[in-house]
Amino acid sequence: MITADAPEPEMRAASGSAQCVEIAGADARTFAQAQFSGDVRALQAGHWQWNAWLDPKGSVRALMHLADPGDGRLFALLRGGDAEALCTELRRYVFRSKVSLEVSSRCRRRIGGGLPPGSIHVDAGAIGFGYGDRSLWLERADGATGVQPAADEALRLADIRDGWPTLPPGGHAFLPPALGLEHLGAVAFGKGCYPGQEIAARLHYRGGHKLRLAHVRSESELVAGEPLSPSQSRTVVLDAMQAGVAFEALVVLEEGAESPHGIEVVRQFDA
Repeated sequence: MITADAPEPEMRAASGSAQCVEIAGADARTFAQAQFSGDVRALQAGHWQWNAWLDPKGSVRALMHLADPGDGRLFALLRGGDAEALCTELRRYVFRSKVSLEVSSRCRRRIGGGLPPGSIHVDAGAIGFGYGDRSLWLERADGATGVQPAADEALRLADIRDGWPTLPPGGHAFLPPALGLEHLGAVAFGKGCYPGQEIAARLHYRGGHKLRLAHVRSESELVAGEPLSPSQSRTVVLDAMQAGVAFEALVVLEEGAESPHGIEVVRQFDA
């Protein structure tokens, strides 16, 4: 969470753009329910939920905030990855369903004040995602002012501290426990079949996966998409930034492994 006494993050350039997909048509919800790992039936109009798209082996292909703005469409704000590539892959499974998948024109990000967590707000064509003490607004690029670097860094730091993962560059394959998808409510086990469900359920009921999501502090620089240390190749940094004199990061750690020198595990999140 963003607090008044949180260290000021180091500013760096921010593109202000977002990767978003609009899912429309009479079968939009049915299609999303059959493809995504979360329970889309529980998503109410005017709200958003964590959700994911898994491959048949259970690895996370896409991670998203899935929203229902209340106008008959679903709106997927991706947490990493490419919207056009996701649309191309998802279209392979449309078959005869009455559903369309398009990259959204609302791709410009703007950071706002607090809004109720899980809520969606629509104002003058912009869509706002309520995160509690903060909000993220998406608007059309034409005429949009975009995100300010300091606000963007504060949002990223809050995400890191709250255990909100973003898929890093590099094409890494993560199973749901590694990203804390149960902690986020992005995996359902009683909703029926979806890609990767059998693997996700096996990991839930039988365990055995040793990678977990964690918030860490480091004395040295950490880079998204790279191992936490050369000696732990299975660990991956999801996002990292400088806050004060240290670096803070959200990482995938190997459960039970000793923390590398100079790295403090602040919090480990449930699977």
